[in-house]
Amino acid sequence: PGTLVTTLRAVDADSGVFGELRYAVLEQPAGEPGTGMAEGREAFTVNSSSGELRSRLTFDYERAKAFQLLVRATDAGNASATVTVRVLVTGEDEYDPVFLSPSFNFEVPEGARKGQSIGRVLATDEDEGADGVVLYSLAKPSPYFAINQTTGAVYLRVDSQPQAGAGRAKREPREMSLEVQARSPLPASRS
Repeated sequence: PGTLVTTLRAVDADSGVFGELRYAVLEQPAGEPGTGMAEGREAFTVNSSSGELRSRLTFDYERAKAFQLLVRATDAGNASATVTVRVLVTGEDEYDPVFLSPSFNFEVPEGARKGQSIGRVLATDEDEGADGVVLYSLAKPSPYFAINQTTGAVYLRVDSQPQAGAGRAKREPREMSLEVQARSPLPASRS
């Protein structure tokens, strides 16, 4: 609330008191269910003498991306002009990526080859646009596993070792843990 959106400037050829302009918002959106705005509250206010157009509410890009309002400039002689103002709401990174599960378990099949995918992790982000894109990475490098940063596919960096066979003793399966991070690609984004 109170954020300067723009300063409106109308020009009047009259001089003196008849050249002084007053600004007023004639039509504007009022809060409605689903817009993220307080019901019944007007979204903008204009300073009648300076033409400064300011927000009266906090906007949520995911709920309303643009607003349109009608502003009138009137001089002391009651001559007036109107202009339609379109206000675009910019998004910001409000939400952290969230994994669909607190943990993911994958098995590496015997004889799996380097580069083979063994599973996929998945996270979502409620932001829209570039802030809603999720990139994946390993918290610590692994000599055995890598992750596709855009798909979340976990794949082998080395061939898996064969299990028991002719002349080999049966080995117990090994369990390994990886920590995966999810983040937005934008520098100032949340992760």
